[in-house]
Amino acid sequence: MRPTASGLIFLFLGAALGIAAYRFSLPGILPAGLLLVALVLLSGLVVAVASGRLAVALSSRMRHVDGSPLTTVGTEAQVDLSVRNRTPLPVGSFTLELRMEDGFGPDRTLRLPGLPARGEDGASVTVVPTRRGRSGVADVGLRIEGPFGLVTRRRRTGTRLSVAVAVPDQRLPVHSSPRTSLDQSDSDRLLRGTSTLDFHTREYVPGDDMRHVHWSSTARMGELMVRERAHEETPTAVILLDTLGADPEGHGADIAVTAAAAAALHHLDRDSEVVFWSGPTRLRLASGRGRDAVRLESARHPAGAQVPDDANVPTSAWHVSVCTLTTERADALSSRLPRGQARSRFVVEELDDDGVSLDTALFGGALSVPHQWRRSPGAVR
Repeated sequence: MRPTASGLIFLFLGAALGIAAYRFSLPGILPAGLLLVALVLLSGLVVAVASGRLAVALSSRMRHVDGSPLTTVGTEAQVDLSVRNRTPLPVGSFTLELRMEDGFGPDRTLRLPGLPARGEDGASVTVVPTRRGRSGVADVGLRIEGPFGLVTRRRRTGTRLSVAVAVPDQRLPVHSSPRTSLDQSDSDRLLRGTSTLDFHTREYVPGDDMRHVHWSSTARMGELMVRERAHEETPTAVILLDTLGADPEGHGADIAVTAAAAAALHHLDRDSEVVFWSGPTRLRLASGRGRDAVRLESARHPAGAQVPDDANVPTSAWHVSVCTLTTERADALSSRLPRGQARSRFVVEELDDDGVSLDTALFGGALSVPHQWRRSPGAVR
């Protein structure tokens, strides 16, 4: 708390009048000097009481996933402020100062016209996040002036808002798809369905029970076909997101995270289950809420996280996406996959910089996942 320019003038005049009253034996001016000083002190007392009794709350109009507000890079987000006067006296105009975390936009200053006794008011600000990760409003400062504008006080309210900022949804050239029904007919396992059992047909093998001959398929195919019961299983895709060696000041990790999230959404859109290794964190995702979980994880993923050496890749997985910063890490992860496993590699250092801006309006500039991120040569579709 400190006096304003007007408050300093009042104090100096009050002190000067008091000194003059004693020095020149002019007692008539002493009350005027005391009044000026008393006004400054009264203003300070009012400010101290009022500022301590103003309660500030923050909320958002964003979607909440697992209790956390979620937005995406480059998308406008609305933050609401609510201020309540808990004193039985009216409060004059005051200023709120919002200090934003890195990547959540510039700091903001709002001027509110004042509050009646026990009154409440609010305001809204629109922000556009520019970096993925955990971000939000770091703190809200309060600046209030006392009566007559003689004293002002600043204080931190300790109010903050944490927001998960996900990467924007992108489309990736992942061309693989679950096996067709023709492929399934040669398998002892079906890859789609909601029940636990189903049937498929296969060629007759000597020793098969003739009661299992599927006559309609036999007539269509021109050879004996038998019906066999099989367990259904939803197709599973695997994402390996490894950002080992990420530069804290660079955008490499953001690009790899964008690729991994895009691949996961691609598979979920095709009704596959997804095993998502985000560094050492393993998530199992399926449709519906799985999309929100992908976006939330894209905000939470810490740059530099490494997929563990013993990460489990199900043998039944029909496709694996490897998203890394370096070719060395991509080779190391790919070498652990079963021979002939269908896969895609998305390696940041293999990007062709010609015509590709890695410093765009989204991650500090307009990042889209480049189309040259294709499947690795020789990978099985």
